[in-house]
Amino acid sequence: MQNFSDATYKNILDYMLSLVPDTYDKRDTSPIQTSLGPAAYVLEGFYLSLDLVQKQAFVQTASGDSLDLLAVLAGITRKQASAAVKVGIFDCEVPIGARFSTINGTESINFVVISTITEGSTYRLQAETAGDIGNRYSGPVLPIDSIEGLNSAQLTDLLIPGENTEEDEPFRARIIERLNSRSFGGNVAQYVEEIEAIDGVGAVQVYPVWDGGGTVCCSILGADFLPASSDLVQMVQNAIDPPPGQGLGLGLAPIGAQVTVTAPKTVPVDISATLTLASGHELETVQQPAQDAVSDYLLQIRKNWDVNISSTAIAYSAEVYLARVLAALISLDGVVNVSALTLNGIAADMALQQTGALQQVPVLGKVELHGT
Repeated sequence: MQNFSDATYKNILDYMLSLVPDTYDKRDTSPIQTSLGPAAYVLEGFYLSLDLVQKQAFVQTASGDSLDLLAVLAGITRKQASAAVKVGIFDCEVPIGARFSTINGTESINFVVISTITEGSTYRLQAETAGDIGNRYSGPVLPIDSIEGLNSAQLTDLLIPGENTEEDEPFRARIIERLNSRSFGGNVAQYVEEIEAIDGVGAVQVYPVWDGGGTVCCSILGADFLPASSDLVQMVQNAIDPPPGQGLGLGLAPIGAQVTVTAPKTVPVDISATLTLASGHELETVQQPAQDAVSDYLLQIRKNWDVNISSTAIAYSAEVYLARVLAALISLDGVVNVSALTLNGIAADMALQQTGALQQVPVLGKVELHGT
């Protein structure tokens, strides 16, 4: 790739003036300098445009629509925003298609009843606004249309996380990964490709022959990078290898492959630490930032939970490192030192299990901070 960063107005003008013999007046405001200046200005704009066109021609540097156009080389498209599905609990029967509104101010959105979970009381509601905005609200909702006998309406559990339109960087990473790996005939790459393309799925681990020949275990996280709900697991199961006739090739899995879709188990990570605080800082003001910092670290672990760490086999890893937790705490404003740090009561790293029979992901448990 050609580097155009030096093609500035000044450099271009200096070069043009260097081609003029020194016997002529080339000082500022001279006729030669004055006549060459506009041309140098126009050429700078030309090189800026040329640099942009060049960057938009390569997957590694393209953005926006240009990256969408290049994605055809990998045979994939950008993931579009999808709507969240949540559990609604009511004190009377509500009709399919009934609409409700949340009461969270500027983020208020509408949900519509799409199916029944328990007749007369529990339903699935889908957000009318696509994106992760539908994941965030839980609590009372108001009916948009009058429903006779309704006195209580609540949104509770998240069944299928909503996703925002895929941003450039994760989309670029998928394109490059797809170009560097070949999915074919039911190999691991194809399972990953097909399952991650399903709305609501954030990550997947694939375990071939986990329970004998022809068996495949696919463990999934939702788009929120928490274990998938039973609804999402069932949706993926039906798409890949629907029961009861598993192995018949009625889904995306090839004939003969008996696929079990599941979700990992959560392992709460309890944190205990003694903090030395700078003058003027109180333990109470550090509590929430500490929880947020450790929670962000655990989220990064879950985001990398589906990375195969072996080049010759299938192996996954999710370890909570004591030093990384310490680093998250000591980086907080007002924290001078961290001591007596333990994870689930032990001053050691935590290695979570990743096998076809059991997959685990870390989530934040109790955070107990002590001051000195």
